[in-house]
Amino acid sequence: MASSQRTPPVTQLDPPRHAVVVGAGVIGLSTAIRLLEAGYRVDLVARDLPGDPLSIEFTSPWAGAHHVSVANGADMRLHQFDARTFKVMSDLIRSDPDVPLFFAKQTEYREEPEPTEGPGQHAGQLALMSRYHPNFRWLAPGELPTGIACGAEFTCILIHTPDYLAYLVGRVKHLGGRIHRCGALASLAAALEVDPSLSSADLVINCTGLGARTLVPDAKVFPTRGQLVIVEAPWISQGITRLGPAREGQPRVYDYTIPRPKTGHVVLGGCAEQNNWDPNPRADMTRRIKERCLALQPELLPPDKRTGGTIDDLRVVREAVGLRPTREGGIRLEVELLRTAAGREIPLVHNYGHGGYGFQSSWASAEAAVELAGRSFDGSGMALDRAGKARL
Repeated sequence: MASSQRTPPVTQLDPPRHAVVVGAGVIGLSTAIRLLEAGYRVDLVARDLPGDPLSIEFTSPWAGAHHVSVANGADMRLHQFDARTFKVMSDLIRSDPDVPLFFAKQTEYREEPEPTEGPGQHAGQLALMSRYHPNFRWLAPGELPTGIACGAEFTCILIHTPDYLAYLVGRVKHLGGRIHRCGALASLAAALEVDPSLSSADLVINCTGLGARTLVPDAKVFPTRGQLVIVEAPWISQGITRLGPAREGQPRVYDYTIPRPKTGHVVLGGCAEQNNWDPNPRADMTRRIKERCLALQPELLPPDKRTGGTIDDLRVVREAVGLRPTREGGIRLEVELLRTAAGREIPLVHNYGHGGYGFQSSWASAEAAVELAGRSFDGSGMALDRAGKARL
């Protein structure tokens, strides 16, 4: 398989360093691939695997998804991660015909003006995306719908998440990685007891997403509930997002449509309800999503229903709920020591807390985790802060 990579070099040892990655979502799989490419021997341990029946406890298969960054100037590390991952995915599209990623036109609407970058003022989300998205242009005032203060269009990347996760599994196996299914783990150290061959591993990489809340444990991890409506509309080829203002104490209002070219489906959303564990679609939210997305993109209706059609004419395939693995303070990329059942202390590299942007930042955060793994063996014990700088 073709590969686009920028992995930090590691000392090639005989035998190579042995890494155990815990978690088989997009972050765990991407990290396993980068470790393998950097010369590690890799075993991946997970309770949930791509291809399993959908489970509310396994986030990645629920994602829409598209590469449209949520970073603004307050978190330049995330911007850099997203920009790097966009490049990797773009290179994959151009080099690997099997990758289920697709370039597509994206339109973004904002109900509030984009902040003007300057002293004491961070760059806005759209301004940062303009630095790396192809064909970016700001929309003229006459192109903006009523109630929209600013907007832009550009080329994004659509991610058919079920197939993309299967593709990543294939790459792990092609590169020689092994995958082990486990039951519910009592601790991260317990991952080394899933198979006798793992007990002597040199390090563990924690990519457990929402599971890190109990496995680390990390009280800063919490779910952000998202509800989706998936409709059949193979004639839709571009996505649209409308983002409302942030209001204190209330979930931010936003609406989006994300085409899935391989199936002819379109993902409609959404909501972002923090600390809401409810796994069941709510009828009121389903109706709201359908109404607002149809207003955003009337072409979602079948061609013969566009005159006088209503939300009842949408061809609904499924309603779904996913819990985004969010973390106060953002992604945790850090090294500490893990005591094994045998009493050894080995490096534990954390790579979790990606919220709803795991696919968008996956390759860059995987590369950062590999860099931290390498540093953990030279004694520097470094970590990355939110500005992307190394710190002790």
